[in-house]
Amino acid sequence: MTKATNKYVSVSSDSSSLKYREIANIMTAKGDKMNHATVRNIILRGFTKVAKGISKDYGVILDDKSAFEIAKSPDFQQAVVSLIKDSNREKLHR
Repeated sequence: MTKATNKYVSVSSDSSSLKYREIANIMTAKGDKMNHATVRNIILRGFTKVAKGISKDYGVILDDKSAFEIAKSPDFQQAVVSLIKDSNREKLHR
């Protein structure tokens, strides 16, 4: 189950997921000073690139604004995470 509030997304059913502030604290502790807004922006930029790449593969060209709106979607983010996890599981079983 996902929820979005004020553009912030958390994956509440996955106990291993971290919130933006938690990621920022880890990055800062490792020497990369970062706040939660920067973490959010970096993550959303990454998901925006994924949304654009997927749409291009299907012959649909998205403008930046449309791709960003898709990237903010908790359902889109969860789907991408699930695909990555499935892909990693598949590699482990080869």
